[in-house]
Amino acid sequence: MKIDLKPIISGQTDKIPVDCMIDIIPEAAPDDVVFGGPAAVRGEIRGSDRYMYLRADVTVPYTTRCARCLKDVSRDFTAVIDKPVARAGSLENEDSDDYIIAENNELTLDIPVLDCVVLEFPMRVLCSEDCRGLCPKCGKDLNEGDCGCDLREPDPRLAVLAQLLTDPDAENDNK
Repeated sequence: MKIDLKPIISGQTDKIPVDCMIDIIPEAAPDDVVFGGPAAVRGEIRGSDRYMYLRADVTVPYTTRCARCLKDVSRDFTAVIDKPVARAGSLENEDSDDYIIAENNELTLDIPVLDCVVLEFPMRVLCSEDCRGLCPKCGKDLNEGDCGCDLREPDPRLAVLAQLLTDPDAENDNK
């Protein structure tokens, strides 16, 4: 998606509204995440011929699995693009990620939106903040109730003492 910046550069206006849909390539999605459609981008570009700034909300639907209980989770991911815009040739270092570079008085939103979604997407998604996950012994979903497994792990250094408490022959051997 390209936005013509000539109205700001020529001084006709000091803001241009942004309201578009941008496809997110499936290869950009983190592991086990499927984006359910294009990203909705809504905001504006403000400024003058010397200084421009993009502020936009980005929302994209996604489906993944809970990191604790493995249930399917479908939600909307929302992030904000809040970056200055520079015209090509106006900066000493145009390779910096601090600015979005506008080529030929046009701002292309595809890469900034993709960067925003990929870099700000959470590393782990939970179905709820209080998700209890799965039992490490039997695999039961603990959100549905306790499974009854004994999750106590004895200290391996004290295993010899535990044998004395449970082995009746060990008592006779010590006499």
